[in-house]
Amino acid sequence: MAGGILWLASYPKSGNTWVRIFLENLFRDGARPVSINELNVVGFGDAHIPLYEQVGGRPVTGLDDAALHALREPLQRYLANRPETSIVKTHNIMADYEGRPLIHLPYTMGAVYIVRNVFDVTVSLARHYDRSVAEMVEAICSPAMKTPTTPAAVFQILGRWCDHYRAWTTVPGFEPLVLRYEDMKAKPLKAFQKVVKFLNLPASPDRVAKAVKFSSFEEVSRQERAGGFRERVREDQVFFHSGRVGGWRQHLSQDQVARLIDVHGEVLRELGYLDKQGRPTV
Repeated sequence: MAGGILWLASYPKSGNTWVRIFLENLFRDGARPVSINELNVVGFGDAHIPLYEQVGGRPVTGLDDAALHALREPLQRYLANRPETSIVKTHNIMADYEGRPLIHLPYTMGAVYIVRNVFDVTVSLARHYDRSVAEMVEAICSPAMKTPTTPAAVFQILGRWCDHYRAWTTVPGFEPLVLRYEDMKAKPLKAFQKVVKFLNLPASPDRVAKAVKFSSFEEVSRQERAGGFRERVREDQVFFHSGRVGGWRQHLSQDQVARLIDVHGEVLRELGYLDKQGRPTV
């Protein structure tokens, strides 16, 4: 393995794209913010169709999910053997699927794992996929949760929110940097300095601060309003919707909150998203 793969891993709608935009601005160190439609530092995603076509040597049109899944290992081997580290976005759970790993540890040199409270994730996912909140509550509580294969992306296996976090953070000898989205929002400079330190990047405090400023929610949402964002699922979608912490309180019923706590409560408590009385802290 040459450079190996550094994963940027998260459940969808948890801040993964924010970290990617920060790293892009940090590496480029330009006089103005990088375009959100020109993200090349984290230039790979393990669901990105062109990668599968490159590795498979043919268009993926007509391939079923089993054939696509079989390409994950050669795809990750290819990315790991590039001269420099490949920083790769993923929403896959770290688990086996139909007898094959989704994430191949032999090609992995590390990971940054971004976690966001399940209440806000549920509401954001419902908006993202144009589903009802009630549907998404049940989906995020289901071990069968996945995203489908589309013309733009290969299917990803998510599983339950709590299982996704556990899978990435309990592998013996594998210690990803875990970032809470809420900490990134409250103290972005401190949070992103942890990323810089974890990646052992020789960046000055001023350079980090500039990258944080250039990747702020206000900046990226301004760019999306002005020129769109090519990673949107639908043309009418707003990808950078609000980024608020606690916005779920306007959308989830008490029964829905109780359902999420019942399924994910242990991890919610571990991450500080519930107080000692079992009430949400976010």
